[in-house]
Amino acid sequence: MKLVISFLIYSVVASTVKTQRIYHPTCSEIGLKAFNYVYVNPKLKWVGLGWLWTTYAHRLHNITIDVDFATAKLSNTTYLGSLKIISFHRVKNFEYENEWYLVYEVKFPIQNPLPDVTKLVLNDELLCDDSAKEFTTKKPELVKLHLEYNDFTKEQSFTSEHIISFPGANNSLSQGSDDSEYVGCGKIDKSNLFVPLVHGGTTIQRGTWPWLVSVYSYSDIRLGFRCGATLISHKLVVTAAHCFFDIHNRPVKTEDVLVILGQYNLKRPQDTGSEILYPKSVNIHPNYRKRTSIDSDIAVVVLADNVRFTTYVRPACLWVENDSKDNIVGEVGITAGWGRDENGKFYTELPKQAEVPVVSDEACIDSNDVFSKLISEVTFCAGWRNGTEGPCNGDSGGPLLFQRKGRWTLRGVVSTALYIENTNICNLNEYVVFTDVSKFRNWIMSFSDQLIL
Repeated sequence: MKLVISFLIYSVVASTVKTQRIYHPTCSEIGLKAFNYVYVNPKLKWVGLGWLWTTYAHRLHNITIDVDFATAKLSNTTYLGSLKIISFHRVKNFEYENEWYLVYEVKFPIQNPLPDVTKLVLNDELLCDDSAKEFTTKKPELVKLHLEYNDFTKEQSFTSEHIISFPGANNSLSQGSDDSEYVGCGKIDKSNLFVPLVHGGTTIQRGTWPWLVSVYSYSDIRLGFRCGATLISHKLVVTAAHCFFDIHNRPVKTEDVLVILGQYNLKRPQDTGSEILYPKSVNIHPNYRKRTSIDSDIAVVVLADNVRFTTYVRPACLWVENDSKDNIVGEVGITAGWGRDENGKFYTELPKQAEVPVVSDEACIDSNDVFSKLISEVTFCAGWRNGTEGPCNGDSGGPLLFQRKGRWTLRGVVSTALYIENTNICNLNEYVVFTDVSKFRNWIMSFSDQLIL
């Protein structure tokens, strides 16, 4: 696709008023002349106005535009600005190709100082990228605006995303800056509505569990979902060890694994706000032996680069309190995942969450002698035993969290459950075994000393 892009110097006020414009250079490496902020009136104040065109031999019905900009710290994230198409029409053709002309408008949440536009994308093609430049604002925050436009129906669909820290000169994770003052662990973005924390559980709203990670692996050339997991820092993901063995008990190679942060719909891995990453290493606890025992069923995935925290990607806290199991017996934790639902689907399209109470090892063994062979000092049992609620097939590796001092804190990893006789379906009339993450804290931290507090 041949693209030509520039920004429109455009007057939107009455002819009796002299339009005010501010020139702000952006994406200069591709010859872009200017970005113009235009002062409209005391109510609307400043807006960004631009135009772009493409030469297609046929009419474009579906258009997507992405505009990213760096802004000062937002005290209120309920409004992140807006992006809309003002006009989209055909201009006289060049030779035999039609030229489609598009004018768009950007509104910003902060007027003083005006944000820096950092990236422009049309129909998934990058037009310019200034995200690595030096910004005048100290520790800027990033706002991503996404617009989908259908010229046939004239409908526009707009979404926005707030990214508190991102790779940039003044806020670069790669340069070792600490953004924990912006994003603490175990906190959701308050601009999202909280839905109470999956079999028989409640479908969660996107952004409610920003630390929930999906794990995939290749088998030959086929890619399949394997497990849930939990993001606990810029580079570490905690999940179950058994997620990295195939049906023949062979270990999965690191290069055959990928994780998706911020995923919501399993059918849409490339949703806006999600991030697909290949790990630097997959580390299975040395005491785990899949053929003989489920003990130490825990793994740490180390990501190759620091991830940026956003509305949809944030870390859970790692347990720091007393690691005695007695302290959580009787307490209700929250788990979430894409596992089997009450309708028999092996995976659910959207993640669900459920509350499950922790029980003592004695109560777990008394309920079924089989648990005497499954539980140990580094596991605990939880569940309702009501046949309907709790983690099931497909929820392996996912988190069990408790609130501690107002923060969601990781204590358990979904490990194993008993099966209904003559089936491969989990039996929710029995308890579920979780790996006790608190017993592995030192081992987990050996992969990174930069946990978010």
